Amino acid sequence: MYLLLKTLLTKRRAQVQFTSSQFVLSAGAISFEFVDGVPRRVLLVHHTRKNEWLLAKGRKDQGEELPAAAIREVLEETGYRCHLYPVPRLPTRAPVSAALSGIAFQPDIVRIAENSTEPFAITIRPTGLGQVKLIFWYIGCVDSSPSHHGEASLGPEHGTHMSLEGFGDTGLFEIDDALKKLTYEGDRELVRAAVAILS
Repeated sequence: MYLLLKTLLTKRRAQVQFTSSQFVLSAGAISFEFVDGVPRRVLLVHHTRKNEWLLAKGRKDQGEELPAAAIREVLEETGYRCHLYPVPRLPTRAPVSAALSGIAFQPDIVRIAENSTEPFAITIRPTGLGQVKLIFWYIGCVDSSPSHHGEASLGPEHGTHMSLEGFGDTGLFEIDDALKKLTYEGDRELVRAAVAILS
């Protein structure tokens, strides 16, 4: 299935239709701790049974917007609250709103969106014969919360879905350490891409 999908998607005008019973929409956020606007550490979660270090992501609920799903999944899987980070200069093929630009037709080209919270990547993952998972990836910023001494601190909350979904350890890791720790090359590629966009 993967090779079929890859072959179809690499042909210029090939397209594939999937009905709602054949795809699932998911969202995740590469969530960073920023210092002076620079990403310093990235949030990872450990799946205990599979012994895998991963980026937080999950399925969108019915009626839920994708950005909200990304934020919710980060909290549920890691215990950390985060928000979408407005990327200063995000390369995108999305046109500028006609209401803002005054231009009704805009060519399909790469343009730069300023302070954008749009997805920066998408993963298309075959999940079975004729079935796919579409994962929309956002860049997030881990929120600080007041500590017992009134100072801002970063840390997980208790009572999320972490243990129910099989997740154990979670934490913020220096980017180089996170790249070594992540189990899958696809996740490493996403972290590298997010850092490059923020640089």
